[in-house]
Amino acid sequence: MGFRAGQLRYFVAGAEDGQITRAARRLHIAQPALSQAVSQLEAELGIILFERHARGVSLTHAGEQFLEKARV
Repeated sequence: MGFRAGQLRYFVAGAEDGQITRAARRLHIAQPALSQAVSQLEAELGIILFERHARGVSLTHAGEQFLEKARV
């Protein structure tokens, strides 16, 4: 399974920051671009990685497991 360059980095940044907006700022990209990349990654994997909340995101159980692999 191939991922676009940056998708894993974007996912890890979102997981570490707990907010897509903050992660996008840190990565110097637009927030909609980061959201779209993460949504596309979720679609390719067929799993939901983040639970979206008004104040940020948190990892689902599947997201926690994927984070360990993504960091490698």
